[in-house]
Amino acid sequence: MAANILSGMVPLSLSFFLLFSLGSRADEAAVYDDLPSFMDIRIERLSGDARHLKDLLDQGKLGDFYQQALPVLNRELFDEDGGMTPEELENALFINNMVVKAPYQDYRLDNFSIWINGSELETKFKAYTNLSKIQTYVRENKRLRHGKEFARFCLEAEFEYIRRMMLQGAAVYRYIAGLEAEHGKFHPVRPVDTLPYWRYRETKNLAACGAEEERRRKALYERNVDELVRLRQSFRWYIKHREGALLNIVLKLHPGNRSRALERLRECGYKTDRELVEFLERTGGMRKRVQFLYSPGMLREHRKLGKED
Repeated sequence: MAANILSGMVPLSLSFFLLFSLGSRADEAAVYDDLPSFMDIRIERLSGDARHLKDLLDQGKLGDFYQQALPVLNRELFDEDGGMTPEELENALFINNMVVKAPYQDYRLDNFSIWINGSELETKFKAYTNLSKIQTYVRENKRLRHGKEFARFCLEAEFEYIRRMMLQGAAVYRYIAGLEAEHGKFHPVRPVDTLPYWRYRETKNLAACGAEEERRRKALYERNVDELVRLRQSFRWYIKHREGALLNIVLKLHPGNRSRALERLRECGYKTDRELVEFLERTGGMRKRVQFLYSPGMLREHRKLGKED
């Protein structure tokens, strides 16, 4: 799926269920339930910021959650000596893990309760970079208890950031592609000219409302159409620039284990041998450290690509 976003193709295998489904109750539970067992996370041990953000997330206030999380994540992680107290480490892991695994907002145009701005992309990316820094810190700190476990937890959270981002990007891309298939390609400067509010309202048979509410919906809709099209480009950029990192993370998590490594890549949307080979070609091609990943089917696809070139 991620490969198809980058190539401009719409993946037929992507079910409609995936659209905006990353906020499912199962994923919401994972925000808190997958913390390492040795982390004694109790509400009284969490910082005020962690408790406040958790409350916003529990209440489903995603817009407020992402906006208020970003300045917290932008604070310096380490002290002047490059260290962290155990409490600071646990709170940093809790907050950044929570942001990475929080649901994405609902980007459908008939949701008239949100302003689309893609703020969670920036916030989640910051959490991802923080986890990468923490992973380096705990791996290099030989005196830290459970250092290896902390490092692997960070790696898994980094993987989860990329996985969810790629699946959500595919969902947004398919949603927009569906609109364009029905109404034509969005205008590059004024997308709303392609699908004005009155046409969208008629197409979706939206329920009637009062004049004031109708004006509010129209203004929100026209802004959100522009932002939705920008969002597609943003996801493409983030996916393009995270593919190499994804490969490195998977190789670290499953060194020498082809079946498990390929399974993790498929979780990110690279379902077919062709998509996996194209992914590996974009991230450096068949070189020594990734040769073990090529299954017989992938080798056949690799040879086909060579002939096509």
